[in-house]
Amino acid sequence: MRKSLLLLLSLSMSYCLMAQEPVKQQEAGLTFYNIDSFGLTYRTGTEQSLWRFNTLIISGNNTDNSTSTTVSKDKNTGFDFRVGKEYRKELADKLELRYGGDVSFDYRQVKTEFENKSAPNNFSSSNRTIYEPGVNIVVGFNYMLNENLILGAEVLPSFSYYSVTLTEKDSNNNNGTEIKAETSGYNYGLSNGSALLSIAFRF
Repeated sequence: MRKSLLLLLSLSMSYCLMAQEPVKQQEAGLTFYNIDSFGLTYRTGTEQSLWRFNTLIISGNNTDNSTSTTVSKDKNTGFDFRVGKEYRKELADKLELRYGGDVSFDYRQVKTEFENKSAPNNFSSSNRTIYEPGVNIVVGFNYMLNENLILGAEVLPSFSYYSVTLTEKDSNNNNGTEIKAETSGYNYGLSNGSALLSIAFRF
C-alpha cells in the first residue's frame, strides 16, 4: 500500500511539473525592410519569451556600363545581422504585443570604377567600406493568420556607431595617387530602415 501511494505521489508530482513547464516553440520566416531589402528570421523560446536572430540581405547591384572607349562599373554589397530577445503579451484574439531589444552589426561596401580608354591616364576609382555596430529597441505586433502562420510588424528605434573607410584614385587629382580617408560618427532615432515586416511559420 505504501509503495502504491509513493508511486502515485511521484506520478502526480511529475504531472504537475510537466504542466508548469513553458510550451516551447520555434518560428522561421522572411523579413522585409523595403521593397528591395529582405532577409531571414529565426526565433526560439516560449510563448512569452523568444530569442531572435535576423539576417538582412541588403539589395546589392553589380552594373557594367562599359563601351568600346570607356570602362564604367559600379558594385554595391552588404548585410545586416541582429541578435536579440523579445517578449510577447496577448492583447486580443489572434493579436500579440511584441517588445524587447537587439544588438546589430551592419556591413556595406560600394565600389566605382571609370576609365576613358581614348585618353591616356584618364581614370578614377573609389572604394567605400562601412562598419556599423549598434543596439535597437523592438516594439511591434503579431497577427495570427492561422494556427502556424504569423504576420508581424515592428519599429526599431536604434543607436549605432559607424566607421567609414574611403579609398580613391583620380588621374585629375594628385597625379592619380591613392588617397585614403577615414570618418566615424553616431546615428540614432528612427530611419527608413527602422520599420520591419515579417511573415513566419511557427512549429
